[in-house]
Amino acid sequence: MSFVDECKEVSEPVWGLWLHHPWTEALFAGQLSDEQFRYWLIQDLPYLGQNITEMIYPKVPATSPFVELSREYAVRAETSRVEREAIGDLGSFALSRFAARPTRDAAINFWIRTAHEGTFGELCAALYVCYSFADTFGTRFRSDAPTGLPALQQAWVEQWVDPYFEEIHESVRDGLDEAGANASESEREQMKWLFLRGTQLQIATFDAAWKLSDPWPGESDQASGPVASAPWL
Repeated sequence: MSFVDECKEVSEPVWGLWLHHPWTEALFAGQLSDEQFRYWLIQDLPYLGQNITEMIYPKVPATSPFVELSREYAVRAETSRVEREAIGDLGSFALSRFAARPTRDAAINFWIRTAHEGTFGELCAALYVCYSFADTFGTRFRSDAPTGLPALQQAWVEQWVDPYFEEIHESVRDGLDEAGANASESEREQMKWLFLRGTQLQIATFDAAWKLSDPWPGESDQASGPVASAPWL
């Protein structure tokens, strides 16, 4: 069993919930509302991944293609990523890191802390779920072949069958497998914990989008929308 598979096994039932979250099930059933879809996409934008991964570059093994692929991701994130089409009339604030709601902010801080303090293997563990979309959404899109999805939802799912996203997923998968194969037992347990926590935080962002609410302290529990209560909007 690969180390990635070990991480998935010890993370059950959390990993299974990630694969079959109500948001995802509704998406592939053609029943996800535009509001629920855009909520998650917009919350996936603040402080995009290139700002997290750059600090790990000196720790990446020379044999890994992760740095080159990550730099390409930075270009795609700023130019062609489908998520940017979800902003609508929310303006530039929705593109900033300040627009992150509590669960997205928690996820970002977890990944930044891991990148700053950890090894490349630990970052692969913590961020694996983020780079798994080609293997999860992409694989399911091929097998389910959903029809009749709204144009933006269709475009978003289709991007995960792009060979580029498959390559960057494989680089993170291989990085985690290699790290696990060369780690002590305590280091392996640490990476398994990071894998679990990263997955839990990603699930929380889908929970928020499913409910259309993720209030900050002091906000109403009914605060809705991906940038609710921004004082200058």
